[in-house]
Amino acid sequence: MNLFQLVTLSVVAAVLAAEFIGLCRKSAGRKSRLLRIAVWSAAAAAIVDPGIPQAIAICLGIGRGADLVLYLVVLAFLRVSFYFYSCNMQLQRQLTIVVRHLAIQSAHQGPLEE
Repeated sequence: MNLFQLVTLSVVAAVLAAEFIGLCRKSAGRKSRLLRIAVWSAAAAAIVDPGIPQAIAICLGIGRGADLVLYLVVLAFLRVSFYFYSCNMQLQRQLTIVVRHLAIQSAHQGPLEE
């Protein structure tokens, strides 16, 4: 095991430990926490044995394991980008509704006197 694997696996092990502790303590967000545990575990397995992504890539008809990882990261990035964009648009719509409500409420009361 080289230095990179040793350092990276230490970090991944710490993150996994934190996820497991959070899983035991809180019941809310259980599905997302289990998904994160699965992703971190897959990352740890790929770090320990780089042949795993290579074998999966060959089974899927992709030339290299690094290409498989890149494709997965690009797809995940697009999914997260669209998710945050939709959240941002929803927040803007909600803010517009609140501002309109306040404008109508202040119009009924009349102008502010100083």
